[in-house]
Amino acid sequence: MKVKVQKEEEVVELWVTWQKVLAVALLLGLFWYRTNSWPVVAVVNGAPVTRFELNQLMYAKVGQDAIEDLLMSQIISQEISNKKIKVEDSEVAGKLKLIKDQIGSEESYQQALAIQGMTEAQLVSQIKLQIALEKMVDPSTDSAKLQQEVGQLVQSLREKAVVWRITSGQK
Repeated sequence: MKVKVQKEEEVVELWVTWQKVLAVALLLGLFWYRTNSWPVVAVVNGAPVTRFELNQLMYAKVGQDAIEDLLMSQIISQEISNKKIKVEDSEVAGKLKLIKDQIGSEESYQQALAIQGMTEAQLVSQIKLQIALEKMVDPSTDSAKLQQEVGQLVQSLREKAVVWRITSGQK
């Protein structure tokens, strides 16, 4: 009789252990599904380096610049949307071709992207944004004047924007 009770306790303990393992696996799977990334970015000599630690370091190094870039991108995108400005794929393709022609070879183009730390998709996105901004100012044949007007437009949009910053309390 004593043997049977001990086996039942072992079965219950084993069942509880399996439930814990499955719960952890489910949580990790859900985390990955929601973020498309794992919570651990590396393991060094058996010690994990977490995504949280990476995010903290990245924020400390480039946080304010990154936040300002995100804010400006959002402000400009909202203004483009409000003014119903459309940028055709053919316009973007033309500007991209012009850039590639100026650079020369495909290899040089790829090197230039790598030096800038960009993908072609990011460049296309920037080109699209630039074209939309140019459509928001008076057309001008003078490139310097056009860039100055775009800069003034961006500055005025930033000044008009209502931005609420939520800080984490960290320095």
